[in-house]
Amino acid sequence: MIDCVFCSREDQPGSLFETESLYVRPDKYPMVRGQILVISKEHLRCYGEAPDEALTELDACAETLRRFLRDAYHTEASTWENGVSGQTVYHAHLHLLPAPITSIPAVLDGRDDVCVVDGWGEVRTHFELHGHYRYMEFDGDRRLIAGHSPVLWEIQRLLEVWTGARVVDGDWVKKTTPEDVAEVGRRWEIWAG
Repeated sequence: MIDCVFCSREDQPGSLFETESLYVRPDKYPMVRGQILVISKEHLRCYGEAPDEALTELDACAETLRRFLRDAYHTEASTWENGVSGQTVYHAHLHLLPAPITSIPAVLDGRDDVCVVDGWGEVRTHFELHGHYRYMEFDGDRRLIAGHSPVLWEIQRLLEVWTGARVVDGDWVKKTTPEDVAEVGRRWEIWAG
């Protein structure tokens, strides 16, 4: 799609690496230093629409990037996908956020609108049946969150604490700079060297 910034890749940071189905680049507007996106080459609305091969590549990319972020930024990374719920770009992309997170937030436990999933197959099934979802993973603990769950307000507050960003008038105000975006590429070159 010509008007999709992830399809055209115009005015976006360069790719760190690519696979057959995906490309990986620094987030142009990161919430936290080191934030990375894994983006589908095919124009999919979310990873709930992706074929099995792309999802296998997605898990492998995410694992590589978690190792990179651990080594280069000295922190663990959580993964997040909006699953056509609250996206600013309606094209499948997974966020990897290096932030001081030690586990999946307890606020996600014991809720009817949040469930533990084993993998992307369950995300796809949910998307086919219900549409909207959010996906979060930390250290192998994967959660599927109903697309417009009230728990998202709690997660927003936690993201503010973890990243230093704030929501003002419905928009995220971030402390990161273009130099932070460029730094991801430099650290990747050294790490992957």
